[in-house]
Amino acid sequence: MAKNFTIDYSVFEKRAKALAKRLGKDEREFVRQQTGILAREVAKFTPPFASFPTFRGTGIGTKADEKQGRWAIYMDVKWICTVKPADEIAKAKIKWGNSPIILGNGKRISLGVIDDIGSLAKWHSMNQGLNNRTKALKGPDRFMVSDIIFAQYVKQEQTKVGIAKAAFAKASLALGAKGTIPAWVKNDMARTSGSGNLIKESKGTKGTITGRAGGLFHTTRHVPKLAKNRLVKAVKRGEFLMRKAAKDSKFKVV
Repeated sequence: MAKNFTIDYSVFEKRAKALAKRLGKDEREFVRQQTGILAREVAKFTPPFASFPTFRGTGIGTKADEKQGRWAIYMDVKWICTVKPADEIAKAKIKWGNSPIILGNGKRISLGVIDDIGSLAKWHSMNQGLNNRTKALKGPDRFMVSDIIFAQYVKQEQTKVGIAKAAFAKASLALGAKGTIPAWVKNDMARTSGSGNLIKESKGTKGTITGRAGGLFHTTRHVPKLAKNRLVKAVKRGEFLMRKAAKDSKFKVV
């Protein structure tokens, strides 16, 4: 399930904002750079990832992250299906039609048969929660699906493996941030929603980043840490620029 997610960069309104304002004409550029870097870091801390990310480096995803994401998608669908050979599914369809599959002893072993991708996609969506996680079902509560349809649907869903990261990668690029965006994330940027904007206010420039995609529920818990980290680094960067400006102007730097 897609989720709107917006970060307001007003966390910089204290010390970092004061430093940015002292930079004069460079204030807008300073906020743009820091907001863009924050967007990139949010993308890095958005699933999938094989191991928990760190702040080192500018890349937002690895081959191992992609592999983990593809496996998670496979298991996501596997939890709601009982996969059978296509010929068994055809026989079950003839015998039970669209009804639950109940044996002679009255025991139900499946909710029925799914024999097309559209129906499997609908069933998958029905079992996804607000956090985008799929509910694991026991055998009698699953549908039987042919191995062919299952494989086709999983392959289709795996093409979206980078879509959540892509939302914030897109926002970071809009703000001019640099960093390595792997192909499996870049390929999803055209079909995701992400933006980075600068807003001129009476107190100075404010930056916001917005993303919309399934899986962003997991990102929200990391935002306070990401914002705090970026605040500390923005202050350090602002102080460095102030010292450099003073030095370049031949003023004494303490």
